[in-house]
Parts: sequence; structure tokens; C-alpha cells
Amino acid sequence: MESESVLERPFFRVCYFAAVLLVCFAAISCGLPSKNVQLAQDSVGLFHAQLDSEQYSAIYAACDEKFHQATSESDFVRLLQAVHGKLGFVRQSNLRNTGIAWFAGQGTTVTLVYDTTFANGSGTEQFVWHIGDGRATLYGYHINSNDLVAK
Repeated sequence: MESESVLERPFFRVCYFAAVLLVCFAAISCGLPSKNVQLAQDSVGLFHAQLDSEQYSAIYAACDEKFHQATSESDFVRLLQAVHGKLGFVRQSNLRNTGIAWFAGQGTTVTLVYDTTFANGSGTEQFVWHIGDGRATLYGYHINSNDLVAK
């Protein structure tokens, strides 16, 4: 009887192939998390620049489709008008926390939390960015600020 090598057995061939693919995927994607975070951070800078120049509709237009389904343009514009009107121009944003997640069928999201100082107060901003096709689209935005509520 001839001996059969492990790789000649169908089950082990599939396992071997899957392992090779996994190693290749890991090697290729090693640089992606940092690139995705940088892309999201750059998008926060653009968001703040557009907020300061009162381009609220442009911010909304660039948001992810899921964001559009969850929030109307008029509601989002009112929120941004309140943030800018009460807190003023962005003076400084310090990144406090970063999170990266990948969901089957949805892709990658990057969550960034900033402690932001505005001209007339401060707040904690949370941005959730959907990463795809080499760009970040806003998936969620939340701000917690006592100054926003009190003024």
C-alpha cells in the first residue's frame, strides 16, 4: 500500500490553503489599520474646517448613506449650527481614543474620540468613519459638552 502525504488528503489541502491565505492576508493588511486611522484623522480635520466655515450641508452630503438613513439633513444641520453657534471655532482637538472594527458585509469602521476645545467652551467628540475605496465617510457623530447645553 502506497503512503499518502498529508497534503494529498482533501481536508488537509483545504486547511493548508486556508492557512496560506490567512498568512497572506495578515501580511498585506499589516499597514492598513494605521492608514485607516490616518485617513479618519485627516477627515476629522476636514470636518472641523467645514464646521468653522459653516459648510454644514457639505458635511452632510459627504456622510455615509447609512448616516443619511438615520438622520435628516435638517436635523444634522441644526445640530452643527448649535455646536458652532454656541461653542464657536475649533481651537484644539486632542485624540483621546481610537477604535478599529471590521464587519462582514459592511467593511471597516474607525472610531475616534477627541477632547476638543472651542473658542467658547469644550466638549468630547466621537466620530465614527466608514472606510472604503480609499476614503472615509462619516458614519456617526456625537458630542458631549456641558457648555453646549448650558449656553
